[in-house]
Amino acid sequence: MLRKSEIPDSTTREPSETRWKSLAHLLVDRAARHPDRPALTFLSDDALDGVGEPQTLTYAELHRRVCAVATRLLRDTGATAGDRAMLLFPPGLEFMVGFMACEMARLIPVPTSYPKPGRAMPRLDASVTDCRPSVLISDQETIAGIDPHRVSPDTATLPKIATDVSIEQDLTTIDTTESALPLGEIESTDLALLQYTSGSTSDPKGVMVSHANLLSNLESIRHAFGIEWSDDDGDDFERGLFWLPPFHDMGLIGGILEPLYVGGHAILMSPRSFLARPMRWLRAISDYKATISGAPNFAYQLCVDRVDLAQAESLDLSGWELAFCGAEPIIADTLQQFTDRFSDAGFRGETFCPCYGLAEATLMAASCRSGQAPSLLDVDKDELAHGRGRVIRHTTLGKTLPDDASSAKPDPATSRQLVSSGSPAHLMTVMVVDAKTKREQPDGEIGEIWLAGPSVTSGYWKRESVNAEVFGATLADGDPAEKFLRTGDLGFIHDGEVYVTGRSKDVVILRGRNLFPQDIEATVKGLLQANVLQCAAVATTGRTGDALTVAAEVSRHVDAEELPEIVRHIRRAIIDDHEVDARQVLITRPGGIPLTTSGKVQRQQCRSMIEAGELSARYQWSRNRFIDDSESVALPELPTRVTREEIPEATEQITAWLLAWLSGHSGEQIHEDGERPVRNASLTPETPFAETGMDSLTAVELSSELEDWLGIELTPVLAFNYPTSARLAAYLAETLAGGPEQDSAANEFDGAEDDIQSDIEASDLSPEELEALLSEIENDS
Repeated sequence: MLRKSEIPDSTTREPSETRWKSLAHLLVDRAARHPDRPALTFLSDDALDGVGEPQTLTYAELHRRVCAVATRLLRDTGATAGDRAMLLFPPGLEFMVGFMACEMARLIPVPTSYPKPGRAMPRLDASVTDCRPSVLISDQETIAGIDPHRVSPDTATLPKIATDVSIEQDLTTIDTTESALPLGEIESTDLALLQYTSGSTSDPKGVMVSHANLLSNLESIRHAFGIEWSDDDGDDFERGLFWLPPFHDMGLIGGILEPLYVGGHAILMSPRSFLARPMRWLRAISDYKATISGAPNFAYQLCVDRVDLAQAESLDLSGWELAFCGAEPIIADTLQQFTDRFSDAGFRGETFCPCYGLAEATLMAASCRSGQAPSLLDVDKDELAHGRGRVIRHTTLGKTLPDDASSAKPDPATSRQLVSSGSPAHLMTVMVVDAKTKREQPDGEIGEIWLAGPSVTSGYWKRESVNAEVFGATLADGDPAEKFLRTGDLGFIHDGEVYVTGRSKDVVILRGRNLFPQDIEATVKGLLQANVLQCAAVATTGRTGDALTVAAEVSRHVDAEELPEIVRHIRRAIIDDHEVDARQVLITRPGGIPLTTSGKVQRQQCRSMIEAGELSARYQWSRNRFIDDSESVALPELPTRVTREEIPEATEQITAWLLAWLSGHSGEQIHEDGERPVRNASLTPETPFAETGMDSLTAVELSSELEDWLGIELTPVLAFNYPTSARLAAYLAETLAGGPEQDSAANEFDGAEDDIQSDIEASDLSPEELEALLSEIENDS
């Protein structure tokens, strides 16, 4: 058992912090102590690109706006203490105004993913059904974009408050001090928020996070990362810069609340800004001298893949003191590649701080220590499969430890490299337990990770039976009064540090977002209906972490010629319903998917068979994405200005490049007889992008590469307005020649543009919708 010492160290709390019972009290105190210090800044794309100004709220301004909105909430909605309030916001500062207004009014904020204007919102509807909120809080534009006919009646009839309506009048006519609010009635045991961890539309679970849980975890993060309290005066305070969505626990708690907790400055940008141009994140860290930032593993890999050495050398990352990494499997190669790529910019390997956590424990449960290079273990792959973490080699990022007997790199075919998640967070107990015997495992033996401590929440909203099982676990030979959280994650302990090896539960974590396999399987079954017998959605291992694989049994009467079209329909349906694209789809014969004796799909066994190549498939499709080892496609030379006579030649060049790019980003097929056709030999200039698996993130990536190549400003919607290589190339060539004439055919897509744009906006902000090279972040960290 790893139990964090309860003895305070030299960085323990100041006397004033011990009086905080809630986030509301924290904000009041901070506004009084440093009113003119910037609390929050949002960087739009224009601001990031140097042609616009950032938006900033000082602590005093934030406090005044929060009090005004909180007063209006109580006055205009009839909501009372303990009522839930749904928060739906695009990227910007309004989210935190609404969030903190709930805290001031003793309402329970329920962050949710940014809605799609005019579209159905099943996740929102499911959460509304589950927690029965009394009000929906957003900005004017978002509220106006909610189509009452496309959401549930419960959602449509909710009272709605816009944080940016009449705010200037409110600031002059409403008592903007906390005296008019129930601040004195707030207790540390009150719920600070409901954090929905599920990407599920059928059975969402809201984690009940109290003020005590939240403040304890904020202190744990400060303690683990070695963050100093900011002085009341002067400019010596922490600056955190984040693009993670604020409705995600890592984005909200680690990215926004932690800087406010220590009296620092939280600088924010949207996920889409990062996805379109990863360099923006790094440039902002450099320009704003940010000391703290972090993201899931995929983000660091994306920077390696999309930022070249020349661009890296233009940065100054020497002030970046802490780069945390969590929310999904952490890949040692990614950390090393990132360190190598940006070392000349001043980035150091010891800046990386891998961590482990989940929403059920508020956020952080274990972490490496700031200023120490992460530990790496090479373990025997065969022993790992049998539940033992037998160490072959122990290194730290960038070097072999002096006491290691073997410095030779182990054979990757027989070994697996694991990244340490560090030691338990402040006041947290971490143990590894045999799930069957309920006894603690010795060091090196794999078991389920159990947690206990003040950051562990009380459970899921209205899920008493589940809570007893998940949050009330006891050891067979332990104190029955000592309860533990069963995480469902597998791992072992070595030299006092936690190494996560996998999951005992079936949830698929992609780019920091939780996907529930039963939801994806239901989509496939609903699509194919009688033609599908069984379906399994599982996480399989990719170069940069887990990837989604879907296996489906289809009836024998389905002809082989129909299978490629069936796979395209499966992928399209999954993208539409869940905003992720599978990395692999397999069509098997009846009986191909392993089942239990009671007829349930054995997903873990299915995953093992797929990864071992033992699942026999009539047909399979595998994505060859940019993030999954697809080679980059060289950009041909084009003049920055094209004459009207040169349009045909430029169109031909752009078309050829688009086809090569799409081929490299789509996939290849394997038929049952083992025949492997040339990858995407069927791609032609007239092939619709939708048939290549074009999704919102792929559109963002494509438009960004075209912008860099052609030097013209584009939007991801362009790929949908001109939905074939031929049409898009013709548009781009004419633009280079001074601008195309009005394309009446493009107007056919005007009616769909808002829907497409909303898809892209939604994918920006969902560890639910960081899809595609991302897909994803709605996770338990």
